[in-house]
Amino acid sequence: MESKSLEARVKSLEAELQALKKKFEERERDVRTLKDIEEIKRLQCAYGYYLERWMSDEIIACFANRPDVSATLVEGTYKGPEGIRRYFGKSRAMPPEFLHLVMQVSPVITVSPDGMTAKGRWYGWGTILFRPTQPLDPTYMCVIYEMDYIKEDGVWKIWHLRLNMHYAYNSGRAPAGPPDEPGMRVKLSPDEWAPYDTQYPSGYIYPFHFPHPVTGKPTSEHERNAVLKLKPNPFRSWGEEPKKV
Repeated sequence: MESKSLEARVKSLEAELQALKKKFEERERDVRTLKDIEEIKRLQCAYGYYLERWMSDEIIACFANRPDVSATLVEGTYKGPEGIRRYFGKSRAMPPEFLHLVMQVSPVITVSPDGMTAKGRWYGWGTILFRPTQPLDPTYMCVIYEMDYIKEDGVWKIWHLRLNMHYAYNSGRAPAGPPDEPGMRVKLSPDEWAPYDTQYPSGYIYPFHFPHPVTGKPTSEHERNAVLKLKPNPFRSWGEEPKKV
């Protein structure tokens, strides 16, 4: 009897130990996910600060060093490390008067179960000053970011940046469009041009990477986008086709 009682107690302790081990592993995963989310927030916000003065080296270092890295902007998609360097590189160096404030706000971040990739949606809101005017006449802008992140050697980096411009406007006192001063001429040369203009007032909703947080169901942006009559991409007139190496 004592032997059976001892055996039963050992089995009970083993079951409790397994249950505690499972709970510990779950909590460990939860803590790791929360830490990943904070590291991704830090990365995205740092990117925004570097964008303020077009700090090319620091911006480019935020991106993964992978052949499939990309940045999709209003004009189209820049692909691979070469495309990232072409868009963010020093060839587009800006003078001291340039100021590009883009606040990275309202994040919704989803980390994959294996903790190696993640997705994030952000608002980017701010102002751009290309040249000093009196009084100052900044261009105001609002964008949506839909981001993919990947962990390289234990460090989170930007994998795919996707930006959808809601609007950009100023009072009209400053010249519209890209400036013409030396060093500030903007030449757009994506590897793939965007087919349509999705800016306000197009009504386009950039697809959400996450389902509804309460119902768990997909959201309805695809149905709404399907009935829109989008205009052609207007930014091709600002650019040139990328040179093929």
